[in-house]
Amino acid sequence: MTELTTTEGIAHALLPYYTDGSNKARYLTYIMSGFSVTESIELAKIHLKTVYRWRDDDPVFVELEAKAKTTLRKQLSDQLLDIEFTRNFRLVLAKDQVVLYKDATGQELTTDEIDYIKIIRKFYTPQQFAMLRQMFSGNGEVKQEGFNFVKTVLELRLTKESVHVGENPVPQVFEVNED
Repeated sequence: MTELTTTEGIAHALLPYYTDGSNKARYLTYIMSGFSVTESIELAKIHLKTVYRWRDDDPVFVELEAKAKTTLRKQLSDQLLDIEFTRNFRLVLAKDQVVLYKDATGQELTTDEIDYIKIIRKFYTPQQFAMLRQMFSGNGEVKQEGFNFVKTVLELRLTKESVHVGENPVPQVFEVNED
C-alpha cells in the first residue's frame, strides 16, 4: 500500500473499524471526504455490487457509511482546517523570523523586506500575542474542541478592545478583510 496523504491518514484515524486499509476503509474515507457514492466506488476501485453486499452483510458498515456522510465528515473537515491553518501559520512565522533576524543582525534589507517589516510590525504587539495565545490555548488550558477558524474569524470581527492613550480610551475594531 502506498503512503497515505494527510487527508487519508486523518480519515482512516477517524474510522473506529476497518483500520487495516481494506476496501471498506478506502471507500468510507472517500465518502467522508465528500465524494459521492459513485465517485467513492470508482476511487476505491470497487464495484457497486460490493457496496450492496457490504450493506446487506455488515450492519457496522451501514452505520459507518451513514456517519461518514455526516458526523465523520464534519470531524475530518475540522481537523483538516486545523492542520492547514497551523501549517500556513507556521510558514508565515518562519518568514517573519528570517526577515526580522536579518534586520536584527544588521544585514542589508531589500526594499520588499523593509516594506514587509512595516506591515508585520503591527501584528507583533502584546495585545496580538495575548489574543493568539487565547485563541490557540484557551488561557493556558488545552481546548477540548480544537481550533475553530470560522469561529475565530467571527470573534475577531466582533471583538472590540479599548487601548488607553493617556486618559482617553480609543476603541479599536479588528476586522478581517474579505479581499
